[in-house]
Amino acid sequence: MSHEFPPLAALPHLTLHQSVEPEQFDASKIVNEWLSSFTSNLAKGQPVDILDHFLEKESWWRDFVSFSWDIACHNGTEAICRYLSSSTTGFAEAKADQPGVLQSQLADMGGLRFIQSGFTFKNNFGTGRGVLRLANVGPARWKAWTVFTMLEHLNKPEALDSSNTQPDEALQVLVVGAGQSGLAIASHLKELGLKYLVVDKASQPGDSWLARYETIKLHTPIWTDHYPFMKYPTDWPQYLDQKHIAKWMEYYEHAMGLNIKHDTLASNIKYNELEQRYTVDLQGKNGDTVTINPRHIVLATGLLSDIPIRPTFPGEDSFKGQIYHTREHKSAALTPDVRNKKITIIGSGTSAHDVAQDFVSHGAETVTMVQRGSLYVTSLSSLENIQLPLWKTPGVSTEDADLLGNSMPTAVVRTLSIGASQMMTANDKVLLDGLQNAGMAVKQGDQGDSLVDHQLILAGHFYIDQGASQMIIDGQIQVRRCEQGVQGYYPDGVVLGDGTKVESDLVILATGFERNIKVIERIMGKDVMGKVGEVCSLDDSQERIGVWRPTGMPGFWYMTGSFMWSRQFAPLLALQIAAIERGLNSYA
Repeated sequence: MSHEFPPLAALPHLTLHQSVEPEQFDASKIVNEWLSSFTSNLAKGQPVDILDHFLEKESWWRDFVSFSWDIACHNGTEAICRYLSSSTTGFAEAKADQPGVLQSQLADMGGLRFIQSGFTFKNNFGTGRGVLRLANVGPARWKAWTVFTMLEHLNKPEALDSSNTQPDEALQVLVVGAGQSGLAIASHLKELGLKYLVVDKASQPGDSWLARYETIKLHTPIWTDHYPFMKYPTDWPQYLDQKHIAKWMEYYEHAMGLNIKHDTLASNIKYNELEQRYTVDLQGKNGDTVTINPRHIVLATGLLSDIPIRPTFPGEDSFKGQIYHTREHKSAALTPDVRNKKITIIGSGTSAHDVAQDFVSHGAETVTMVQRGSLYVTSLSSLENIQLPLWKTPGVSTEDADLLGNSMPTAVVRTLSIGASQMMTANDKVLLDGLQNAGMAVKQGDQGDSLVDHQLILAGHFYIDQGASQMIIDGQIQVRRCEQGVQGYYPDGVVLGDGTKVESDLVILATGFERNIKVIERIMGKDVMGKVGEVCSLDDSQERIGVWRPTGMPGFWYMTGSFMWSRQFAPLLALQIAAIERGLNSYA
């Protein structure tokens, strides 16, 4: 199974000039001189004045609502200078004054040597932070390789024109969905003093997680997944299970005092261009309906839809067993006479592994996964120590780790991650060799893609090992590899594309879910989708279309992501909405 990925970034030759002695130069002085020179030349307003501050082809500027009220990323001097010089937001008082991990220092990343430094800045609307990486191009010459800027705080409201504020009784923001993304954006809307309401069709916090199979776990460690303004208890499991996820959501909602209505469905949404407001019907559990008129609607309904992809195959009617999608799976314990059942799982992603592990743990007679394309498998130790060590480094705050984590353009991250994936493969050699010997096709990081490609772009085709891998190695979970997939059913099981028959009493489809576009269309209507486009897909700069940023439809926003992304991007989206409500940004 092949996938087309966007282009990778070319890496510059990052080394120190032979005349430069690392022990003798002052990194902070070099960074501040670059920032000062760049700021004064930017003020001249002409692209040519700032060209010489960047590497010609390999330079990047990633910007989170600092130079435009949008998320943007530009590569190469011409594109960067054109973007910056056309901005009217201002850029001033940039200083390398950050402590700890963000202080100016010589960095060495797999042999790439450069100066890395955090910095603060101001613009016409507020204050922000950034990260600068400088390449040494001569005895005393330094040019920017990557620059990241993010506006974090708006100027105090009392300094603004009060005519732009809304009447006390007016609801400004309706958030649809109270999962991790809905809770995160709500906490920041409240922090900014905006009038908001969150509605969720579920009866209690965490219901969307409780609706999944009982053995579901997060595949990221607890220290990457803290919520805004509040961290998990230190004695909780490192990888949260279903009950802890739901328990925390309930606690967080009440502890933060969030304005949430459960058992409430938002429908019949229409936009009034004249009033620049939406009309929304909210229907409660008892059927009562009220109509509200928010200026903004934030959908926080997930990266994927709740609509399962359920393929059908010839001969399904002749199959004597049972067929269902992983969405319907709760626990192997609920399967009658499970110890005498032959279980076949179509698919080999995370859900397939989790469900297979569940059936093995409950003593099923045989458990088989049908695999088509190869996938990335990595151990928890590789995930923690190679991909995510920044978030558990002593002395590094979650906020600083988030800043550094977002400071690299996606294309650069993907290039660097090829080497990281190869390191993970080496670390997991025994595990991966065992899986291959058991018949599973695993990626080795030598095909020009990386685990990050599968996490950020495909959102699948990988497995972070939570115990199923050893069951495969031990033969408790059998793997049937067939690139042609399933040909059809016969009365006693499944026929693969190569003619192999797999006896089955229960076939489980671990075939994923439809994209979120169908949910957006269902809630917002086809007219909105025509203006919004391919939400969550990547644009030409490899930033996500319509997510955490303007969608193209006035007042309509999409908030989604993992626990980490929800924490990182909720403040950014809330800030954009606040800027509109305070009259700083005309986008509405």
